[in-house]
Amino acid sequence: MRYDFTTMRPGALPAGFSGEGWQLASVARHPRNTTAIKAVDSPDYHVAFPSICKAQSGDLLVVYREGFTHAVSEDPHDGKVALIRSTDGGRTWGERVIIMDGDDYDDRNAAIACALPACQQDAGAPTAQLLVCWDKWKPSKHRGAYAMLSDDEGHTWSAPIRLQPVEDVHTRSASLMLSDGHWLIPLAEGEGDGQAAYATILDPRTGQSEMIPITPVGDQNLADEVCVARAADGSLVALGRAVRDRYLWQTRSRDEGRTWETPWLSSIPSQYTPGDVIALDNGWLLCSFSFRERRNERLVLSKDHGETWEVENSIDVFDGTMAVGGDRSYPASVQIDADTIGTVLYETQAHPAGGAIYFVTSKLSEFDRAPVTALYAPMEGPAISRPAVTVALPPAAQEIRFRYRFTGRFGDAPNRLEVSLDDLTFAYQMGATPDRKGAINYVQASGLTANGEEHEAVGDWFDDGNEHELTLRRGAGGWTMSLDGHEQITAAGPEAPAAVTITAVRAGIAVYELEIA
Repeated sequence: MRYDFTTMRPGALPAGFSGEGWQLASVARHPRNTTAIKAVDSPDYHVAFPSICKAQSGDLLVVYREGFTHAVSEDPHDGKVALIRSTDGGRTWGERVIIMDGDDYDDRNAAIACALPACQQDAGAPTAQLLVCWDKWKPSKHRGAYAMLSDDEGHTWSAPIRLQPVEDVHTRSASLMLSDGHWLIPLAEGEGDGQAAYATILDPRTGQSEMIPITPVGDQNLADEVCVARAADGSLVALGRAVRDRYLWQTRSRDEGRTWETPWLSSIPSQYTPGDVIALDNGWLLCSFSFRERRNERLVLSKDHGETWEVENSIDVFDGTMAVGGDRSYPASVQIDADTIGTVLYETQAHPAGGAIYFVTSKLSEFDRAPVTALYAPMEGPAISRPAVTVALPPAAQEIRFRYRFTGRFGDAPNRLEVSLDDLTFAYQMGATPDRKGAINYVQASGLTANGEEHEAVGDWFDDGNEHELTLRRGAGGWTMSLDGHEQITAAGPEAPAAVTITAVRAGIAVYELEIA
């Protein structure tokens, strides 16, 4: 018995199915992206936090931090800013060049930006084409944010310019040249009552800077890494990492960064990790973000200047592996040509091991892929928190298999997919609790005979937005749940279950196929 929901028309549940909160709906179904290459291969050192831009010559430039650990070690020589270059659209990358290495501080969180030629000409700006910003850290606090300029596409750089007046701030995202030739440099944090996300306005002629709060000063939840891009309507759109909330916060400025609207939570899920936003040539905004707990990165579009984001139609950048645990993320993107987006991200371990900066290409035309019909629990609006759908099983059923994906709509943790055979329930859980200490990527069996057995999922990370296959198979020891062919957990259960029930627990889930044998 096989149900291919993609061949059905959107509407009510198909014949034989019952339940509340599920429907047949049009949902995206994108393939995995397999274009990733190692722009930086560092077998010995921790490499992280990359940023990318396209110079006026067409060269792609990436800056990143090279160091011993994710956070600063006690070694004062930890942390330096490196640059690599591609002259062929990202197919190959040259040797890394160290562009900043202070003796007494950890130089980190670098980001690179290129001024648009039209912006330079209209503003009468100096000849500097590139700006790199970064911050310095010494145990317990940041020790100032800095910028330096290049007028020869990154081959040489000006002396560092210290951004004033707040010292305990850090960088993350690319800067933006304003209409008057000044640079807007996104910063975050500060101390005590001064905590905020900031737009630092730098005059490249004088080196003078002014820090303007983007978020309410003292709101620690919003005082974290922020990115800014100019929408086609001329406004500046900012997206930021939240300390406690499970989505990127968002705000807007309509006066070149001098004042900002009261921030609100966007619909972009990015649990405790920053995003990156760029303006595309066609006027759309594109945000690259970590989908869940640094396991999966995705691209999402806004076609209305940031008013709404097409989360369900987001596309995968690069699926995470279990090789380095959770130290990966920080995607940043650039438009290479009319249909190509280049994205960099890192996946690494601490010294004396190492990792890589990956470069991935994505096609904008992928966003135009026609949606398909799926059995869908949307988890939005007034939807119930545990929508469940049930279908009867034939008496001799030995295997239930279905293909599904988490679409990106989430409520509060935990976020789970449950599959029940009468009173035996198998579950896969994704998502950390707000204190970030809750279990993620784990499986559980519970019911009258299973006693709540649970453990970390094996074989891969499954808490992402890619498509996966979940299988329940009857064997000598009972029923076994597998994910993408990896056996996870076995529990005794009914020999001839009457029905299978799929429950979405505070998560939007699309099921494309269901097969019962």
